[in-house]
Amino acid sequence: TGIVGSVVNFVSVILYQAFMSTWRFRPALIFTIVIGSLAPMVDLVIVMRWNEAIGISDEVFFLLGNAIFENLVVILLAIPMSAIYAKVSPPGMESAVFAYVVGIGNFTGMFSGLVGSAIIEWSNMKTVGEDCDFSELPTIIVLFKILLPMLVGIPATFLIPNVLQTEPLIDWDKEKWCEEDVSTGNDGEHGESLMDPQISVGNEEDDGRIEPHLL
Repeated sequence: TGIVGSVVNFVSVILYQAFMSTWRFRPALIFTIVIGSLAPMVDLVIVMRWNEAIGISDEVFFLLGNAIFENLVVILLAIPMSAIYAKVSPPGMESAVFAYVVGIGNFTGMFSGLVGSAIIEWSNMKTVGEDCDFSELPTIIVLFKILLPMLVGIPATFLIPNVLQTEPLIDWDKEKWCEEDVSTGNDGEHGESLMDPQISVGNEEDDGRIEPHLL
């Protein structure tokens, strides 16, 4: 599955560049969220044994689903999200934003695992022992892996400006990013820049004397 997954990842990038790179952010995100939410249908088919009803073994269907379809939707969803991260990063702070995003991703991944364990406990499923019971697994897959991502993800896309993926999300010149902070006096005239390294912090001039505690 590793080799097949790597090939699918490469094909996914080509497909996105060929067909979806000219879309606006919002339709691209909605499309990938819907496709990504349908990916767990592969697990549902295996759990319900529908694949055997149509003559496909578990091994073959798992390969088609886990190695191909799921890798495809992961890359299709990651590309527009990575573009958004790059476009909302202030100039000169790209690495800091990337580190922040990775940290949030690691935290949410750990937290989702804990929530998943709590859901399994809440559903009274038994995953170990001789009396295993997975009767509630199809319901959990439909509710928490198919419906919930769409119910949360699709409304969240309306927080993203509906612009082309080649257009900026934030006008940093208009936001005056990295502009020197200029203080304004009561008379309306601009004072000296607070970011000028040559401005002395104190009001007294340095007379070159050595402080007693430094002797």
